[in-house]
Order: sequence, then structure tokens, then C-alpha cells
Amino acid sequence: MEETPISNPSTPELESESNPERKNNSRSYSIIRLVQTVISVGVVMATLLTLWNPHGLFKNPSMVSFLPTPVNPDQIGSGLPTSVHVGIQIGHYKHDEGNTCPDGIKEVDVDYVIASKVQALLATTGVNVDMLDEYDLKLLNYKSDVLVSIHTGSCTDASAAVSGFKIANQLRNESLDNTNNLAACLGDAYHQNTGLAFGYEIITDDNPLSHTFIDINPQTPAVLIETGSLAVDREIIINNSDRAANGITAGILCYLKNEKLIK
Repeated sequence: MEETPISNPSTPELESESNPERKNNSRSYSIIRLVQTVISVGVVMATLLTLWNPHGLFKNPSMVSFLPTPVNPDQIGSGLPTSVHVGIQIGHYKHDEGNTCPDGIKEVDVDYVIASKVQALLATTGVNVDMLDEYDLKLLNYKSDVLVSIHTGSCTDASAAVSGFKIANQLRNESLDNTNNLAACLGDAYHQNTGLAFGYEIITDDNPLSHTFIDINPQTPAVLIETGSLAVDREIIINNSDRAANGITAGILCYLKNEKLIK
């Protein structure tokens, strides 16, 4: 797998001339508070919420330590536990094709490539990965330290399509604090690696994608990531899919490290 350099996008207009580091930390903290607010409001309102945020809100230098690079398994330290399990669901895999573009590009194929790269990256850190189909029987009461469902956006005509990625979850989860932390880590890391704009959504029971959250154990922290638009974000999610995979992996490792599940 070709290694793609991981960079931290810069947005000069959001940086403070007097104290840029303090400004960056403030922006990152604001996003975490924003996600917490969305979840809190959703618990009360139980309505579908979508928040779109401008580029540059995720700017936290401390995230650099979580950015993954392929390493030799022989170099992995013995301090990593072998009991950490992460579930990676491949959107639409072994069920249907998902979004299908006029030129023949299928969402399920894009999801599969990105998910496979995430699995390979996590494996180098000693994390056990379960690869799950869209309606995998293993999802029934599935319990792990993390579950991330990987999807992509539609092939809507580029003139009407909106660039960006989306993090989504469902409020039935009994570990909302952990889910909130996972969403914040994943959103931060994915934005840093891809430069795409961030969106957040609460998935209601009538959403076709809600079955994943309904099936799993309610204690499993779980989020869905829509990695980008098949209409306008192909440069990232297809031509440079390593960046998408790096972002997802970095977000998962951020969460696991913050929860002290890995050292």
C-alpha cells in the first residue's frame, strides 16, 4: 500500500496572530462541545439534526501523535494489549451496491477499499479488527471497544452536490459519552487528513442505515462515517483513499488512547 503523507490543513484566517496555539486548542474544544450539544439536544428533541461546519475548525496540534503510518509489526511495543477489538462495517457489502454513479463507480467498492486499508493500518498497531458486512449476523448484540460503519455520499450531479464528510450516530446507544468522544476524535482526525468539511447527523429509526445501531449491543460506542461525496470528493475518497483511511484510523486510535485502552 502506497504511503500517503499526512498533513494538517491550515486555515490562516482562523489563526490568532498573537497566540495561534491557544486559538487552535480553543477551536478544537469548541467542536467537542458542539458535538456534545447536538447529542444533548437530540435526547430531548428526538429529531434529525445536521450541522455543517466550515473548514479549519479542527486544528489541534496534539492530534499529531495519533496519526498512523504503516510500521513493521516487529517494531510494535509489548505494551499494547491484545484484547482491544474494533469493528469496521463495510457499507452495503454483500447486500447491495449502495450509491451507483452513471460512470459505473459503486459505493460498495469505494467503502471496501477504504475499510480494507483501515484494517491494515490498525493491524500494525496490534488492534484486533472485525470486518463486518452490511447485514452481518455478527452485528446482533455485537460488542467491541469501537464500531465504525464506513459509507460514502451520493453521485448527485456535481453542480448540486455538497463536498464534505459526515459523522452520524443514534441516540439509543447507552454509552453516549463514549460515542461522543469517538465522534469528536474521528471528525477531528478525518478533517485533518482530508481537508473536507465536517457534518454531524443523528440517525432516526426510520433511516435505512439505523439497523446497524439497533442490532449491536447498546454499550458499544458506534458511529457511521460518510467519507465524502462520490460526485465532488473523488480526489480524496478514490484517487487518494489512503488519506481517508489514515483519517479514520487516526480517529479510532485517538479514541482508544484517550480511553486508555492502548498506550
